[in-house]
Amino acid sequence: MKQLESILKNMIQPLLEPETYSNLLTKLIIVLIYVLAAFIVTRILNKVIAQFFKVNNKSKKTPRAKRSKTLITLVQNVVGYIVWFITGTTILSKFGISVESILAGAGVVGLAIGFGAQTLVKDIITGFFIIFENQFDVGDYVSIKNNSSPIAEGTVKSIGLRSTRIMSITGELSTIPNGTMSEVTNFSVTNGVALVDIPISTSENIELVEQKLGVFLKSIPKKYGIFIDVPQVLGVDSIETYQVTLRVSAETSPGENFKGARILRREIRGFLQSENIEAPVPNLAQMYKNMTQPKP
Repeated sequence: MKQLESILKNMIQPLLEPETYSNLLTKLIIVLIYVLAAFIVTRILNKVIAQFFKVNNKSKKTPRAKRSKTLITLVQNVVGYIVWFITGTTILSKFGISVESILAGAGVVGLAIGFGAQTLVKDIITGFFIIFENQFDVGDYVSIKNNSSPIAEGTVKSIGLRSTRIMSITGELSTIPNGTMSEVTNFSVTNGVALVDIPISTSENIELVEQKLGVFLKSIPKKYGIFIDVPQVLGVDSIETYQVTLRVSAETSPGENFKGARILRREIRGFLQSENIEAPVPNLAQMYKNMTQPKP
């Protein structure tokens, strides 16, 4: 019983001394100062890093400004981790906690959970390869697969060491662990190709339509800057009972092939209407049309 009273007394006694609260308040103030200093230092370093990459990009006349944006985000994240790690260890030392013992214990714990952290390590290693091999940059339009199964397709919003964020064309934001990316298709690196199929009625003179369409397409690059060269009529792609399909190909700027295809469809549609070139009509509808036309 006396031993229990002694233990309780030793625990309560420090709480009754004013010096205890004074020391605690002092340490809390020190913690706030360190946290505030770390926040300010991080903000300053982020601005310096951003300015450095912008100047470096401008001085070397690098055509891919997106690459600089990617590296800015990466370096800022790494610097932030370092600053806050130093701040955390400094605060612990102010409270009398041995950082060396924590790091030694972390080694033992790390060995114990190493097998469970394999996925995390894989994500980080893959992140390094993505960034330094320049597989894709922020702003690129990519398609990502895992073992031939589609994961996401859209615009790259951010690239980190552990994960990458992709925004789809409909606005969904997907966060993908880097280690799950087994196949990446980047649509923004090289020039794209827009392919458009144009159905024409079998009653039309296909050769004449090809000639007129080829002349019309020469005006497209002057009207739209995304086309690298004059779109080409490749010829007849398929023949069906009531229609002949012509295929048009156009080289576009990187990542603009989908937009280019939409532009071609709209422009060619207007051209066909202006030239009174008939669209294909199913057989039954064509028979009804022939029956209702007045006979000469």
